[in-house]
Amino acid sequence: MTLKRSAWTEERVARELEAWFAQRAFEQWPTYNTFRRAGRKRLYAELTRYGGPQRWAVELGVPFIRHPPGARRSHDQIRAELRALLREHRPQRFPSGRWIEQHGPPGLAASVTRTGGGGHWAVLLNMPPPKPARWTDDRIEAELRRVCATYGRWPTKAEFEAVHARRLLRAVYAGHGSAWWAQRLGVPAKRLQRRRGLSRQEPKVASGQPKS
Repeated sequence: MTLKRSAWTEERVARELEAWFAQRAFEQWPTYNTFRRAGRKRLYAELTRYGGPQRWAVELGVPFIRHPPGARRSHDQIRAELRALLREHRPQRFPSGRWIEQHGPPGLAASVTRTGGGGHWAVLLNMPPPKPARWTDDRIEAELRRVCATYGRWPTKAEFEAVHARRLLRAVYAGHGSAWWAQRLGVPAKRLQRRRGLSRQEPKVASGQPKS
């Protein structure tokens, strides 16, 4: 399945969230199902691309209550949620974890990863397996924003592994390196050294992100 690049910007996500939250007066960050029932699934998908729920909860001053993703899902529940998601969107092959995270309920992508991964579930649901993803800078940045939003800083190696981002960390090491990306995203990072001979161009700090 070919997905078109989103035309949404961070500024639009902020405007949409502020307008919706002003109408609903949420006392804490709403669940994915609240977004879905209100017809705001696209908004949820886009805010996930730009830092994730925890980042936006902080910016809007709304308490964020973390629930372990997929901790209580049974194998049958994962299958039922995947079938519902695939019936709605009808992709030509089993989608990537990132796509499931953007379009599905919170924690489903992590549950799929913990129970065999996309290839395993593609076989169970009689679908072609997901295409191997190429780690472009845009993809690395989007994934790093999601992971860093979880910790509020640059995670340790163990923390990357805890959120099933080992491949992301390998892509970081193979490219610009951790220090370059921490500076690019403007996130606090301790004991990270710039790599010699690589990525000599200073990264531009993303708009809307404070410099560390």
